[in-house]
Amino acid sequence: MCGGGGVARERRLEARDVEAIFRAFAAVMRELPPDTEAGWLDAAGDLRLAPDIGRKLRTARNVREVLRQIRQSENERDN
Repeated sequence: MCGGGGVARERRLEARDVEAIFRAFAAVMRELPPDTEAGWLDAAGDLRLAPDIGRKLRTARNVREVLRQIRQSENERDN
C-alpha cells in the first residue's frame, strides 16, 4: 500500500506505530458481529486474517490514516 504509486518497501515500526495500527484494527473489528470468522492461528502460532477481514481493514479510513501518518513521519525523518 503505497500512496505515491511507487514500490512499497519494508520498514521498521516503533512500538507506538504498531500500537496505533492495532488500535485502529481493533476499532474496525468491534464493528463486526462477534461470531464473524475473522482469522486463525497457523501451525507456527502466527495470526492469519481471513481475506475479507484483511480487505476490510486495509480499506478502513482510520487504518489508512494511521498508516499515512506513519509514512509521513518516516519521510520527514529521511529528509
